[in-house]
Amino acid sequence: QVLLGIAGTIATIYTFYVKKQHDKNPKYKAVCDIGPNASCTRVLTSKYGTGFGIVSVLFGKNSKLNMSNGTLGCFFYVLQIIIGLIATPLLSKLAMFSSILACVGSLYLAFILAFVLKDLCLVCITTYIINAALLWSNYQTVYSTH
Repeated sequence: QVLLGIAGTIATIYTFYVKKQHDKNPKYKAVCDIGPNASCTRVLTSKYGTGFGIVSVLFGKNSKLNMSNGTLGCFFYVLQIIIGLIATPLLSKLAMFSSILACVGSLYLAFILAFVLKDLCLVCITTYIINAALLWSNYQTVYSTH
């Protein structure tokens, strides 16, 4: 759980870097921009890269709730690391619940990626895999018989 949390944190920090570089230079090409329909920069800077593309509609573009998906992901992964280190039964259930939410969010974003943006985002897919692995790990922790 801790290692997966660290991997997720690194991936989300990279999304911050990509967005920052793109803000400085709109022609910026990230390492993960590998083709015309495989651009993490295009995906991360789309309206779906912030607030899941939903928060701005509900609360306005300038709402404090309308943060980048990477920011939410970073909070989630740091929470997973902390819970993995402390590992009480209650916190393990919190980790499991938050992993379920992360996987639901990943499914939504994967749908957007494939059918709305029609793009491939390697960093995004990496986080989806990490989220699924965290769900499995948290499930094992909560429901393992010792």
